[in-house]
Amino acid sequence: MYLQIKQLNKTYGSRQVVSDLDLEVREGEVLSLLGPSGCGKTTILRMLAGLVTPDSGYIEVGGRVFFDGRRGLPVEERSLGMVFQDYALWPHMTVAQNISFGLRLRRVPTSQIKERLRTLLELVNLSGYEQRYPYQLSGGQQQRVAVARALATEPRLLLLDEPLSSLDAALRETMSAELVQLFKRLGITTINVTHDQNEAMTMSDRITVLRDGRVQQIGTPTELYLKPQNSFVASFMGQANMLPGALANGHSETGSLVLQDEGISLSGQVSPEARHHSGSHYFVCRPAHIAIIQEPPPAPQQNILTGEVVQTFFVAGRWRTHIKAGRQQQYSIQAFTDQPLQPAQSVWLSFPPTHSLIVPA
Repeated sequence: MYLQIKQLNKTYGSRQVVSDLDLEVREGEVLSLLGPSGCGKTTILRMLAGLVTPDSGYIEVGGRVFFDGRRGLPVEERSLGMVFQDYALWPHMTVAQNISFGLRLRRVPTSQIKERLRTLLELVNLSGYEQRYPYQLSGGQQQRVAVARALATEPRLLLLDEPLSSLDAALRETMSAELVQLFKRLGITTINVTHDQNEAMTMSDRITVLRDGRVQQIGTPTELYLKPQNSFVASFMGQANMLPGALANGHSETGSLVLQDEGISLSGQVSPEARHHSGSHYFVCRPAHIAIIQEPPPAPQQNILTGEVVQTFFVAGRWRTHIKAGRQQQYSIQAFTDQPLQPAQSVWLSFPPTHSLIVPA
């Protein structure tokens, strides 16, 4: 593995920010650290950069030890590139001066700086912008300058600290696609910190989901979305309908969950973690997988709940419908339809067992 982190820990006061972190990243891979504010993802990035000293653990990048449990390699010797959330461009320097700043500090010959500058400007589609200042650039252009500056010294590892958070939604989507193409073309190993699920799923080969300084799950975007290991990952990786209950017949891949206060059994795929969990569980189904039936089923069928439409919104070409279901307890459920439904309309919700998952709470 190109990057290895073992048993990494960091405490601030009485608060454990990062706990026993183990992480491996392949060369050329884009890995995102995803989680809510305060989960430890930025602290991990800063420990990789050498800006924060771990309490214990081990960090190795490209065969070079960054931290051995006692001493850390100085920041200037780690050969890293970093793009900050606010880009941190020098306002009094031109685009060319910002990008070549690190090269000048290393006393690289002027002829090599000019050639490297030309190559980087072409890479980030900013040829002809050399003499402009940051205030003369759009947000997306400033971000490209920050990326070019980070790549100028040919780093062994690129660190991104929420680089798209200050952009509007449309530009964020465009820039994330452009960055992925650039990183893949260069084959550079990248660690991206974000709290935006869509950004992580768009940019990443794999995603590490963090909560309270601990890894909840590591996997590809598809794995995390379709096969979350617990209720936190399921809810954090996109909209999910989560119904609490007690696991029954959960010792095999397919099992069932009895809804709280309902006595209704719903069948789904049982996650490996759920089979060994003695506490409460959730039945999880994404809105796109639920079928809404507007006529009563001819006979009692498996995995069907009765419900009542609360409201309907038009989102991205489809109608997102909010439904309250259940007899004893009211469950709030979201599903998609191709046409609007009327408030207070009775419906029947069908949960396909092959696209439903039972996970530990």
